[in-house]
Amino acid sequence: MISKKRNSYNRILESNDGIHLTIYLENRENLKDLRSQLEESLNEAREYLSPVLSTEDKKNLLSPVEALLKENRIIRNINGNIGIFRTNDFFRILNIPIPLERQCHVANSFHVKPLLRWLQGHQDFLFIGIQNNFVSLYLGSERSLKMIDSIFFLKSQKMREGSVVAESAETLYSSPLIAAEIFSWLNDKISELTIADRPKLFVAGDPSLISDLKRHLNYRNIFSKPVAHSFKKEDLGLICQSIREVLRTESQKAIEKSLLEFRFAEEENRVKKNIFQISKAVIQGKVRKLIVTDELNIFGKIDLKSGGLAIHPIDLDHEDDCILDDLAQMVLNQGGEVVVAKRDEIPKGRPVLAILDESCEIEMELHERSGEFLREKTL
Repeated sequence: MISKKRNSYNRILESNDGIHLTIYLENRENLKDLRSQLEESLNEAREYLSPVLSTEDKKNLLSPVEALLKENRIIRNINGNIGIFRTNDFFRILNIPIPLERQCHVANSFHVKPLLRWLQGHQDFLFIGIQNNFVSLYLGSERSLKMIDSIFFLKSQKMREGSVVAESAETLYSSPLIAAEIFSWLNDKISELTIADRPKLFVAGDPSLISDLKRHLNYRNIFSKPVAHSFKKEDLGLICQSIREVLRTESQKAIEKSLLEFRFAEEENRVKKNIFQISKAVIQGKVRKLIVTDELNIFGKIDLKSGGLAIHPIDLDHEDDCILDDLAQMVLNQGGEVVVAKRDEIPKGRPVLAILDESCEIEMELHERSGEFLREKTL
C-alpha cells in the first residue's frame, strides 16, 4: 500500500517525455477565487501550447482541467492548496498542504519543487493499538488514518453466572501459542505494507505488553516510547495528533541537519556553488546531495548530453522550465538526495548548492585542472 502511494508520486517526479502541464492553486477557501486562479492558469497554458499543438490536441490535453471549472465539487472539497499534473496520458490532482502561490508551467517535465517541499516533511506512519484482547494495525499520514486489520485472541474462557467472559488483557501474551500467532500475524502484515518504504511504527497499549511486542517484531523502525499507555478507539484522534507532532519535529530536525551539512561542507570548500558546474555534475550522475530554493525560478534549458545551460530571463516557451526544478528531479532519479529550502536557509542565500561524491569530486577537480592546463598551453 505504501509502495503504491510512493509509485504514484514517482509517476510525477520521473515523467519527462512530451508536454507536461503543472498548475498550483492557492486555496483561500473562496470558490470564486479558486476558479479565477484556474482560469488564469488555463489562459497561460493555452498561450504556451498554441504554437506547438493543434486545436484538437490542445483541447484533448486541457479538457480534463477545464472540466474542473464546471464540476466545482472536486476542487471545492480539497481543504489545502492544490497541485494539478497533466500529460496526454496522465491526470492527477493533489492536495498540497503547504503555503504556495498560483503557478502555471508548461515544459518537458512536471514542475515539482512545491511538491518536493511538501514531501520532504510528509511522512506515513504505522500504528499498533492493543486494547483488551484486540490488536489493531493502522496506516496513517498527516491527513488520514486507515485500519489495515484487527485480530482478536481469546486465551481461555471462564463461566460466570452463565456468561462466557474473556480473560483480562494482562493475560494476552501469557500463552506462547497465542503470542506466536500475534507476532507472526503482525510481522506478515507489516512486511506487506513496507515493501518499498520503512515508515516509523508507533505503539499504544499496556507498557509490559508493548515491551514484549517490540522484542518479537522483525521491524526495526519503531518509535522508542509508547505514544499512550492505554488504547481505546475513541482516543485515536489524540493519539494521531501526538504521532504527527513527533513526525513534524523529526522532519524539521532532518532538514536542519541537511542544512548544517551544507554549511560545514561549504566552509570546507566541498560544495559546488556554480550552477553551470552543478548542471554538468548532475548530468554525469556525480551529485550526492542537492539543495535548491523554491523562492526563485531560473528558467532555461539543460543540454542532457553535456550539462550545458541556456538561461533565459523569463519562461520563453513550452520547453523552458525552472532549471533548479529539473536538476532536483534528475538528482532524485539518480538516487541522490534533494532538500528544498528558503533562500535565507541556504548558505549565503545561493539558489542552489551541490555536494558531490568524494571520488567524483576528485575526478572532476582533476578534469577541471587538466582543462585549465590545456587552455594555458594553447595560449
